[in-house]
Amino acid sequence: MKDSLTLLSRVPAHPDSRCWFLAWNPAGTLLASCGGDRTIRVWGKEGDAWVCKSVLGEGHQRTVRKVAWSPCGNYLASASFDATTCIWKKNQEDFECVATLEGHENEVKSVAWAPSGTLLATCSRDKSVWVWEVDEEDEYECMSVLNSHTQDVKHVVWHPSQELLASASYDDTVKLYREEEDDWVCFTTLEGHESTVWSLAFDPSGERLASCSDDKTVRIWRQYKPGNEQGQGAPPTGTERLLLFQEVNPPGEAGKSSSSLSIAGVAFSSTDPTWKCICTLSGFHTRTIYDVAWCHLTGALATACGDDAIRVFEEDPLSDSQQPTFSLTAHVARAHSQDVNCVAWNPKEARLLASCSDDGEMAFWKYQHPEAC
Repeated sequence: MKDSLTLLSRVPAHPDSRCWFLAWNPAGTLLASCGGDRTIRVWGKEGDAWVCKSVLGEGHQRTVRKVAWSPCGNYLASASFDATTCIWKKNQEDFECVATLEGHENEVKSVAWAPSGTLLATCSRDKSVWVWEVDEEDEYECMSVLNSHTQDVKHVVWHPSQELLASASYDDTVKLYREEEDDWVCFTTLEGHESTVWSLAFDPSGERLASCSDDKTVRIWRQYKPGNEQGQGAPPTGTERLLLFQEVNPPGEAGKSSSSLSIAGVAFSSTDPTWKCICTLSGFHTRTIYDVAWCHLTGALATACGDDAIRVFEEDPLSDSQQPTFSLTAHVARAHSQDVNCVAWNPKEARLLASCSDDGEMAFWKYQHPEAC
C-alpha cells in the first residue's frame, strides 16, 4: 500500500496562505487553484513540471474558496468570501472577468456548473443555494433562491449528466434539487451524518453519491427508482427498515473493508426516486474529512482529511452492488504538513491525483492499484 500513491511533485501554489481548492479543466491540461491570498492561479504542465500560466488577482477582495470550470472549458467561476462569484473567460493564455454575480448576503462557499453549461449553482454561509441561468451573451440571471438548509451551505455539485443538484451543509444534511414547473425545488433530504457535511461527489453513472463529514465518515448514497426489486416488501407505512452491519478494522489498515450497511425494502410514496445510504466508511479517518473525489475513469474514491492524510478506496469487485464494501488501497499519512483541503482526479489521465492544503502547497500523485493479495 505504501507504494500505491507515489508523490510526483510539490508546488508552492499559494505561499504564506491556505490553498483551498483545485479544479481540473475538462481536457485535464490545466489546473486551477485558489487560496486565502485572494487569487486564482492556473497551472499547466511544461515537461515534467507544473508551472503557473496565469494569476487572476483582480476579481476578489477576500479569500477565494472554490473554483469550477465550465463543461466547454472556456470559463472559470470563482466563489469568494467577499460574497461574490466571478466568471472568467479564457482568451488563449489570459483570463478576463466578464461577470460578477452578487446577491448572497455573505461568504460564497462553493460554485458548480451544470453538465449543460447553461446553469450555475452557488451556495453561501447565508444558508441559501442559488441557481443561475447563463444565456448566449454571457448574461447571468438568478432563476431560484433555495432556502432549504438551516445552516451554512458548504458545497454544491451537479449530477454528471442530468440537471439535478446536490448541496452539503453545516446542518449535517445533504439536499437534492430539481426543476419543477419553471422553479427549482428541494425534493429530498439525506440524513445520517452526525456533524457538518463538507463535500460531495457523484460516481460516473450519477446513480450513487458520496458525502464526507466532520463525523469522520464517508457515506455512499444510492438512487432507487420506483418499481425496483428492492422496493418490494417494504413496510406499507413507508417506514424505512434498517439492516445494520459493521465490520471493524484498525484505522488505516489496507486491504480490508469497513462499512456500515443500511439497506432493506425501499418504500415509495410517489413516482419520485428515493436515495438511501447503502454504505458507510468508518474507522479510517481520525479527523474531519474535508473533501471526497470519485474518479470517473476508474471508480477509485479519494479523501482529503484534517489529519494531513490522503486515502484512496476502491469498491470490492465481488461485493453486492446493493450492499457494497470498499477497501482502503492507499494511505499517505503525511501527504501535507497541515490539513488537506481538496483532492481532485484528472479527468483524462486515470491515475493522476492532485491535492492541496492549509500549508499553501499543491501536490501531484500517481495512484497505482496494489496487487491483489
